[in-house]
Amino acid sequence: MVHQTISSAFVGPLLMILTTERLILKPMAQDDAPALHAILGDETAMRYWHRPAIARLAVVEEMVREQIAAQDICRYWTVWRGPDAIGSCDLSLIEWAQMRAETGFLFRRDQWGHGFAREAMAAVAGHAFEILELELLIAKTHAQNAAARRVLERLGFALEQVAGSYAPAPGLIMDCAFYTLRRD
Repeated sequence: MVHQTISSAFVGPLLMILTTERLILKPMAQDDAPALHAILGDETAMRYWHRPAIARLAVVEEMVREQIAAQDICRYWTVWRGPDAIGSCDLSLIEWAQMRAETGFLFRRDQWGHGFAREAMAAVAGHAFEILELELLIAKTHAQNAAARRVLERLGFALEQVAGSYAPAPGLIMDCAFYTLRRD
């Protein structure tokens, strides 16, 4: 796993602000919906996602409401670079009994290739293992998403399998690469 200096601050009983060298990951807030819509509405950014681009801001606003409400089993962060929201990261479907969670990231297209996804995900993994004391992170991505796979591999995630004809959502079939990262 990539190690870096990460600081955090408590926001509430379950959520923390994570700070890296260049980024601040703030717990997702309803006011973040327009910035997140810029990503979720971009067909290129969403081409490897488990759903098509989202055309309507109201749909993103509802997604954000649902994600905020799910904080007992999920953690969602909006990634900020200065005053600019450039992406999001998450720990989702946290299974406390098994001490594991799924994790993922999505960044605005003009922010690709600068190492921000790796930096933000290192902070999320550090939080998962050091603060939440989880034992295992699971990440999945479209098998053809070479950039996302490189990010995961640089963080120390191990490829477990590539599943053909995986159905992540109703009506969507894709080849999916499954990765895991275990606590040191």
